[in-house]
Amino acid sequence: MRKTTTMVAAASAFALTLGLAACSQGGDDSVSSASSATDGTSITYVLPTSWASVPALTSAVEDFNAANDITVTLQAVPDENYNSVVGSRLAGGTDIDIFAGSYTLFDVPNVMVDLSGEDFTSRMPKASIDSITFSDGKIYSYPSPTPGASFGVFYNKKVFEAAKITTPATLDELTAAMKTLKDSGVAPLYLAGKDGWTLLQHRNATNPLMNLSGDTIGKLNSNSIRWDAIPELKDQYTALAQWAENGYLNDNVLTATYEESLQNLVDGKAGMIINGTWVIGALADLNESAKDTIGFFPLPSKDGKTMLGVSGADGLHIAKSSANIDAAKKFLAFLSSKEIAQKFMDGAPGISNFTDVTVPDSTPVAMKEVSEAIANGDTTLAIDKVSLVPAPETDLIAAYQQLVAGKMSADEFLTAEAEGMIASGKAAGIEGF
Repeated sequence: MRKTTTMVAAASAFALTLGLAACSQGGDDSVSSASSATDGTSITYVLPTSWASVPALTSAVEDFNAANDITVTLQAVPDENYNSVVGSRLAGGTDIDIFAGSYTLFDVPNVMVDLSGEDFTSRMPKASIDSITFSDGKIYSYPSPTPGASFGVFYNKKVFEAAKITTPATLDELTAAMKTLKDSGVAPLYLAGKDGWTLLQHRNATNPLMNLSGDTIGKLNSNSIRWDAIPELKDQYTALAQWAENGYLNDNVLTATYEESLQNLVDGKAGMIINGTWVIGALADLNESAKDTIGFFPLPSKDGKTMLGVSGADGLHIAKSSANIDAAKKFLAFLSSKEIAQKFMDGAPGISNFTDVTVPDSTPVAMKEVSEAIANGDTTLAIDKVSLVPAPETDLIAAYQQLVAGKMSADEFLTAEAEGMIASGKAAGIEGF
């Protein structure tokens, strides 16, 4: 199969549907952490809760604070509230120096520092540079040291072997595999409905399939078609609704957590999860054997075709209102350095966004299978990276929870998604909406 790579620079920096390595936590209050204060400069890095406990990040902050007369404070905000909190702080011009988020969410030139002159691009492949380039051709982000991600199905090879299941090549084969797993006493697909961001990883695995029919995302960006008119999406959500109806999901789907989904997969109590490649390192942390026993395959379409979405680089921005721009640059340069980025890669192997950062030799089987799928199949930049319309994530999570609980049909879900995206496009003032 040929490899098709679609790179659209007009809408860079992924919306926060990409949790990195941990679940989001409830509540509205931010959580702060920092090393002991100094008499020097202080900078505040506001980040999603799901990013805040990544060991490579907390270690890097500690090392930077110890070596510099600068104190970096991490302020974690629950993922579901992150965009609104950041927007409010930027509007107020206080309590924020560094932040993340899709360019589509912001008045970029007026709230972000232009970083086009920084030298980090010399270490980045073109696709990763494209993912942090704004529509005016300028770069307003440092690249996050977190490896890029892809999305799909992670499965327990031993569970599949015991049930005599081969890797599903079509959507119907995937459904048949779920029936076999259920009959064997294993939860076929484990979803962590309590941690809503995890449900959006099904969306990240599903959305790239729309481009099997051509530049579908381009049509969505111009509002010339609706989300509920895309056959590839209808196939996937019809299947998900069927899985819920047939009992192919875990019984506690609405109360299950991200951590529980990983543990059940590693323990062989679940056959599959759908998530991003950041789970590979987390699974190995739970059990060393997961490096060999957990595999990966792309979510298949009805006719057996696949299209993987790749995230590119997450962008970290400096607020134009910051009183400590140079200090923020120094920290972000440190964070994106070869040494620190390699530590992030070693801790959670993924798709490198730096030419001098490599996947470790001890890479788990699942990551090797992701690399093979990317090398041998069709790929596209992740849809939320190229969508001009900010995804209404809170509403989408609520709709997903209704769908997997069997309280909403596939058609109702897609209608809600279509109406939500149109409303979001109108609110953002995007031409055509």
